[in-house]
Amino acid sequence: MRGETRGEARGETQSGLPAPSERRGDGASRRRLLAAISGGGSLIFVITLVVAASLYPGGTWADRSTVGHSFFGNYLCDLMQHRALNGEPAELGSLLARIGSVAMFAALASFFLQVARLEETRSLRGRITVRAGLFAALVSCSVPLLTSDRFRTAHVIAVVASFLPAFVATVAGFGICLRSPRSTRLIKGAALVAVIAGGIDGFLYAFAYGAFAIDLRPPGDVRRLINDLLPLLQRIATLGLLAWVLAMTLRTARR
Repeated sequence: MRGETRGEARGETQSGLPAPSERRGDGASRRRLLAAISGGGSLIFVITLVVAASLYPGGTWADRSTVGHSFFGNYLCDLMQHRALNGEPAELGSLLARIGSVAMFAALASFFLQVARLEETRSLRGRITVRAGLFAALVSCSVPLLTSDRFRTAHVIAVVASFLPAFVATVAGFGICLRSPRSTRLIKGAALVAVIAGGIDGFLYAFAYGAFAIDLRPPGDVRRLINDLLPLLQRIATLGLLAWVLAMTLRTARR
C-alpha cells in the first residue's frame, strides 16, 4: 500500500521494533539453533562414548583385572583416563570420550534454555534453570580436562563443583516440565528418572568422599554396596538425562 512507511515495508513497526512476523521468524530460527545444538551434541556424545567403550582395555574400581568395558561397572570418567584402570594405555578412547563429553555439555546448555522456554512468562524457577544450568555446563568442561588418573583430587573437586549447580538446574527444570502444559509424558518421565537417579548418585558420591576425607570407615558390606551402586546409578541418570534432552529437542524442532 502507498500509505506504508519505509520501516513498515522493511518489516518494522512505527516504533522501529521488528514487526510480529519478523519476531516470529527470529524465534523459529532460535528454536532450530537450540534443537541443532542439543541434538547434535547428544549424537556426538553417544557415538564417541560407544566407540571409546569399545576401545577401553578394561578394569573397574571394584575389579581392576576385568577385560573390556563394563556398562554398569565403569564410570563415564573412566573412559576419559589416558590409562585404563587395568594399567593399559587408552589414549584414543580417552580423546574420544573427552570430545564427546564437551559436546554433551554444549547440548545441556542448549537443553536448559529450551526447558525454560516452556514457560509463558519467565519465573524464578526458569531463571534458576538457565543460570545454574549454563554455569554447570561451563564448569563441567573442566572434568574431561582434569582426568582422574592424572589429577585425582582436582577431578573430584571439578565433579562436585559441576554437579551441585547441575542438580539445582535439573530440579528447577523438572518443576517447569511438571507444571507446563507444553510438556509431554516422555519429557516428564525422563526428567523423573534423571532427577531421582542423579540425586541418589550425587548423595552417595558425596557421602563416599566425605567419609574418606574425615577417615570414616563404614562397614565393608556398606562400602561394597556403595561402590556397586555409584556407577550403576550414574548410568541410569545419564540415560534418563539423555532421553530428557532428546525429548525436549524433538519438541523444540517440531514447533
